Amino acid sequence: MEGPRVEIAPFRTVADFVSDANFTSPAVGDSARWYNRVKQNLLYYQTNYFIIFAFITVCYSAMNLQKYLTGMFILSLLLGAISFRDRTQYGPAPALAIGIGAGLMGHGPAIFYTLCSFVIPVVFTFVHASLRARNMKNKMNSAVETLRVVPTPMGHLIECVEGKSSWVRSLSIEGKTK
Repeated sequence: MEGPRVEIAPFRTVADFVSDANFTSPAVGDSARWYNRVKQNLLYYQTNYFIIFAFITVCYSAMNLQKYLTGMFILSLLLGAISFRDRTQYGPAPALAIGIGAGLMGHGPAIFYTLCSFVIPVVFTFVHASLRARNMKNKMNSAVETLRVVPTPMGHLIECVEGKSSWVRSLSIEGKTK
């Protein structure tokens, strides 16, 4: 089965991303407007967000590579145990054993360190997307880009989160029939 085609969105200038930006508090009382602002900013600045995510993750991992790699290894084992749990009768026992074992061996800080290397860029992205008010140029470019036939990676991710992706639904249907 062939996956969906994607097109990488253009990189937005630093001036457009930060210095020329109008940062205002989101309409917290109106969740639909807030969601729309975040969604449009995620789509418009997705390449900038990806570069910032990669930069922060690399810098964070370079500060203490051993702790980062240890945390990645343990988190990979945990995710493997969780996916293994879904295919066997053992239930949550393998994931719990790995998690408790890693904690007892003193690797809790490594796991926390690695999780922070991913959570910090995600929080930064959400805060920027929430506070960045869109100007007329952003709105016009977004309108033009929505006419694009080939969607972007962030477009696919948002579709998956919203449950609208036909590709994800086809994968879940195939998984249920096997």
